[in-house]
Amino acid sequence: MTDTALAISLQAASAAERWLAIEKLTRTKSKIIDTNTLSTLLTALADEHPFVRWQAGLALAGQDEGRQKLVETLKNATPEANLVSVAAADALAGNESPTALEALIAALNSSNARLRQSAAEALAKQKDPAAIPHLIKTLNDSDPWVRRAAAYALGHLGNPDTARILVTCLQDKSVIVRRSAAYALGALRAQAAAPQLKITLTDKDPLTRRNAAWALGRIGLPEAVPNLTRLLDDPVLGGTVAATAQQAIQAITKPRWLQMILGLFGRFQL
Repeated sequence: MTDTALAISLQAASAAERWLAIEKLTRTKSKIIDTNTLSTLLTALADEHPFVRWQAGLALAGQDEGRQKLVETLKNATPEANLVSVAAADALAGNESPTALEALIAALNSSNARLRQSAAEALAKQKDPAAIPHLIKTLNDSDPWVRRAAAYALGHLGNPDTARILVTCLQDKSVIVRRSAAYALGALRAQAAAPQLKITLTDKDPLTRRNAAWALGRIGLPEAVPNLTRLLDDPVLGGTVAATAQQAIQAITKPRWLQMILGLFGRFQL
C-alpha cells in the first residue's frame, strides 16, 4: 500500500476500514519506513477510535524510526494531546529499550492522569527495575486509576522489597487500588504481607476479597487456612470468591503432585 492509498483509507468513515488499512501496512512494510508514511501514522495516533490508534502505534513501534517518533511524542506530550500521547505510551509498552523506559518514566509526571496511567501500565512490561522507585512514588498519585496501574506494575516487576509499600495500598480508599494491591502481593508471593491479606479477606468489596484469597494461596502459609475457610460460604459473584478460597486452601494444604492428579481427575470426569 502506498502512502497516498493509506492516507485516503484513513479518511474512511468506517473505523474498521481505517484499522484494516494500517493492519495491512504492518504486514507488508519492511523495517524501513518512508517519511510520508511515518507522518501519516503519527496523525492516525489521534484517530477517534481506540483500535485505530492502537494499530497505528503498533505499526510505529515495529519500525526503528517509528519508535523514535513515539518517544519524541511522549517527551513533548501536552494535556491537549491526550489521545496521541496515551497511544504512544501504549505502543511503547512492549519495546524494552533505555529510550522508551526514560520516556515512560517521565510520563509518570504528566499533568494528564490518563497518560500517567498508561505509562505505569507500560512500565510493567518493560521489566526494568529502574522503574521501581518511580512507580512507588506513583502509588501516592491523586488519581486512583494511576495508583492501581502502579500497584499492578510493581507486582509484575517482581521485586519482593516493594511488598512493604504495597501492603499499605490494601487500605487505600479506592477499591480498584485495593484489588490491584492484593493481586500484586500474590504475584510477589510476599509472605510478610500475609497478616494484612488475612484482614483483607473481610474487605467489603468481593473482588478484593477474591484477590486476597488468591494471593494467600500463592504465598502458601498454613496459618491462613482458618481465615480462608470463612470464605467458603461466600455467595457473592456466583460463588467465585468461595471457589478462589477453596483453591487457595488446596494450594496450601495439598502437595503439588497431588493437586496435579486431582486436577487431571476432575478434568476427565463425566
